[in-house]
Amino acid sequence: MHDRLASSLGGAYFDLEQRSDRLRLDLKWDSLCKGSELIVLDEAQAWPEVFNRLRGTIDADRSRYGRFLLLGSVAPMLMQNVSQSLAGRLRILNLSPLTCLEATHHTLDTLWLKGGFPEPLQHPKHFPNWHKNYLTLLAQKDLPEWGLPSKPSQTEKLFKMLAIMNGQTMNASQLGNSLGISHNTVREYVNLVALLQ
Repeated sequence: MHDRLASSLGGAYFDLEQRSDRLRLDLKWDSLCKGSELIVLDEAQAWPEVFNRLRGTIDADRSRYGRFLLLGSVAPMLMQNVSQSLAGRLRILNLSPLTCLEATHHTLDTLWLKGGFPEPLQHPKHFPNWHKNYLTLLAQKDLPEWGLPSKPSQTEKLFKMLAIMNGQTMNASQLGNSLGISHNTVREYVNLVALLQ
């Protein structure tokens, strides 16, 4: 969603999860920073070295605003790098999924069931596969990178259990017994998963 929004703004776009884009950015860095073109750095958390480079470039000319647009998840790793190297140099905006006012051509029921992400709203028949892949990638890739020590299979089980408990008071002890972990560990896991909201 963010990459589409960013591409609509124009500028030089780099997906920092892609090695080829990191190399391309490295080669063009000096000329891009001297120019007036917006520099879009998607998945910035995938290349932590970029934060020190950004700090130096921003500090070299603090009068130039809006040169960089960093996109990425709410990963604690990203936020840690931002706070360590870019504090006072940027503004953080949290983008939520689409709201009722933004997705006017969809019913409230559709928005409620699909979660407000553009892909499932545009292709509702593919929602079950999209949703399964989304949760699998979170469990196997994103959450472990963000510090969740749980095994992916255990995280996927936690997702299912939380979905079943939707609308009820969470019983961390009950969840912990089912997962074979303590209630305190369950709360830590749920707190990290809550960052996805």
